[in-house]
Amino acid sequence: MERIAATLFGKTRRAALARLFLDPAREYRLRELARLTGISAGAMQHELKQLVAADLVRRSEQGGQVTYRPNAESPVFDELRSLVEKTSGIGELVRKALQPAARRIRLALIYGSIAKGANRARSDLDLLVVGSIAFGDLVRLLAPVERRIGREVSPRLFGEQDFRERLGRGERFLKSVLRGPHTVLMGQVDDPR
Repeated sequence: MERIAATLFGKTRRAALARLFLDPAREYRLRELARLTGISAGAMQHELKQLVAADLVRRSEQGGQVTYRPNAESPVFDELRSLVEKTSGIGELVRKALQPAARRIRLALIYGSIAKGANRARSDLDLLVVGSIAFGDLVRLLAPVERRIGREVSPRLFGEQDFRERLGRGERFLKSVLRGPHTVLMGQVDDPR
């Protein structure tokens, strides 16, 4: 999906749309968006001006503070939000879905075709999870994500001890995942504790 997003939107637009449309009830300040996305304030300001001019984003000023949020009244709001969720916002959707179990998850990362940017319309989302969460609980948390993005989420779950032992043995699958392109959603790769 990353390839689709890159074709449709430039890097700055993708970052702005993903932040704004994945949490449409929230208002963001310019510098906050710049910090959260890693895009310079100048580039973000230019992008926001274009999105406001297209009536896709609303700009509000109150007490000298300017904030931005998606225009939920735009005739393309639902479609644009869905497109952003399915292309640029998959990682954030998964991270939010896993948040209720954060204390039981030490590491969560996306790998495979989506992380490589080589996914197709039928590609599933490959997810590696390390922790003490039960598989059934993990699947229940991910079910709403599957419905929203219209594709299967395929989790591989490892207990912490099992994960460490397999890494210690140099298991080919884990080495391949950790050496290859991946997007860390929770925890750190070098510290799965």
